[in-house]
Amino acid sequence: MSGARACAAALASSLGLAGCIGGTDVDQPLTFEQPETAVAYEAEVTGAPNDEIDALMRQSLGIFRRQEAGAQSIAFLRRRARDDVATAEKILRSYGWFQPTIAVEVVSLEDPGDGGGAAPAQGAEDASGPIARAVVAIDAGPRFTLARHGFTPLGEVDGPPLELDAAALGSPVGGPAVAADILAAESAAVTRLRNEGRPYVEARGRDAVADLERHEIEVDTSIAPGPYYVFGAPRFEGLEQVDEAYLRTYQNWEPGEPYDARKLREFQQALVETQLFDAISAAPPETPPEGDAAPVLVRAEEGPRRTVTAGARYDTDAGPAVRGSYEHRNLFGANETIRAEALAGLEEQNLELRYKEPQYLRPGQDFVAGFGLNHTDDDAFEEYAVKLTAGLERELSDTWRVGAGGLLQASLIDDGTTEKRFLLAGLPAFANYDGSDDPLNPSEGARLNIGFTPFTGYADEGPRPVFMRFDGSGSVYQALDSDARHVLAARARLGSIVAADDEGVPASQRLFSGGGGSVRGYGERDIGPLDADGDPTGGLSVAELGVELRSVVWGPVGAALFAEAGTVSDAQWPDFDEGVQFAAGAGVRYLSPVGPIRLDVGVPLNPRDRDDAFQIYISIGQAY
Repeated sequence: MSGARACAAALASSLGLAGCIGGTDVDQPLTFEQPETAVAYEAEVTGAPNDEIDALMRQSLGIFRRQEAGAQSIAFLRRRARDDVATAEKILRSYGWFQPTIAVEVVSLEDPGDGGGAAPAQGAEDASGPIARAVVAIDAGPRFTLARHGFTPLGEVDGPPLELDAAALGSPVGGPAVAADILAAESAAVTRLRNEGRPYVEARGRDAVADLERHEIEVDTSIAPGPYYVFGAPRFEGLEQVDEAYLRTYQNWEPGEPYDARKLREFQQALVETQLFDAISAAPPETPPEGDAAPVLVRAEEGPRRTVTAGARYDTDAGPAVRGSYEHRNLFGANETIRAEALAGLEEQNLELRYKEPQYLRPGQDFVAGFGLNHTDDDAFEEYAVKLTAGLERELSDTWRVGAGGLLQASLIDDGTTEKRFLLAGLPAFANYDGSDDPLNPSEGARLNIGFTPFTGYADEGPRPVFMRFDGSGSVYQALDSDARHVLAARARLGSIVAADDEGVPASQRLFSGGGGSVRGYGERDIGPLDADGDPTGGLSVAELGVELRSVVWGPVGAALFAEAGTVSDAQWPDFDEGVQFAAGAGVRYLSPVGPIRLDVGVPLNPRDRDDAFQIYISIGQAY
């Protein structure tokens, strides 16, 4: 093999460059006051083998990076250009060109005898010194192929043999010898071995051999595999009030299984999501332990157990409302949580207590119970209610969550014509999907919420309440540009109540539409059938559709345009006999650290006599 090791050092330097090319790790140049004789100059690179290399040269070479400051003299500029040759060679080698020829030329544009009659650079008439052009001319030569890439173990290998196929790991075997791809394959090999029982594996450099006649490179990467281990038991440090037995319920391996870094990451992430810790890590011991079982060391720093929050909203129809909550986590050491939440507004006041016990009977399952007091008084109805709930919720995946349980509710409802007492029993069930990228300000993904509850009960007059209530809604989000500065969001809702007639359905359980989280531009619960006094009665079905364009205008300030429609019907499925109400509007957003603060103005497009000319909404979070 001619010139067998001629390119070994070149490849090593190009592999080192692969991690920093792009200009981010280049030292910032020293700046000096520009002398009166400073040279303003043009910079040019010619012969780059592709656009990517051309752009990288312009980003990395000194003649481009320091062009704005000029050069002290023509001689200084020549020296700067010559210094760029080594950088240009490293860039080309990192992409597989190992025999480039690079020439630099610096000519004065003011002296026809030194470079001859070239036109002055743009703005040359304003320069205070000579005008010049610096050119880096590239002849890349042949591109080298990675003929072979192997992994050589260092020392004895215990446990299963190393089976590493460089091509399968992403190494460009048979293709251009691109340094970044070779490094990525080495990293993939280390990751694979860490997932297969070797937590202490390391890549220890590489040897490269080049054939300058055939334009081929062979690479051997040295791997120190370290001892082979199986999982031992976790050991916890730093726990004060959190029960160790509770944390073990998140353990996703059995002792004796091969050590797997992926399971370790999943275990650590599960502990993070308990929200009990300011900091927590799960890792093998710093040095290889004796024996074939390695423990998992969990180092924890417990966080505060209590959280208080507050918020406010305003809309023209319902007026202002304030909301506050208090949460106490880890009541008995196993992350049992009680949360109290209160809402105080002109039309609605409520207090809700909610208890949650995670990991109930099985991993990923929660026991939940609640107690609520509520008073609502608007144009549709006035209700005093007390409610008890209990059930199980289960996380099926990172995106799906389901639940089912039971409820008891006692209500006193005045619907404008009669006052009735109800005692309801229900079996609510739900399924939620959240594949969006942000809970408060999504730009990609989708959400789906489906709820279903059969009810039975007692009424002090009128028919017995026996009905089934279904309500489902979904939304999708699509960024229109790579920075997600413009986002298109759409929402749909469909609901139905299966009942003999609406007389057997309490007013508070009927379906309504209109308001800040529904069809903006209409009053809260204002869309649909009206009684003799012109007040909404609700219905047995509802359908809604909305679309919104959100844009970041400047810094943290954004704007939105929206159009929405909704209908409520006395029929069990929307028949549109009551008509469809349309609305449109615009809003502004302030993208605060706690989520977008929005102000929307909605205008009804086909208003009825009872509808206002517009509605204003102020709250935290997007409308959907």
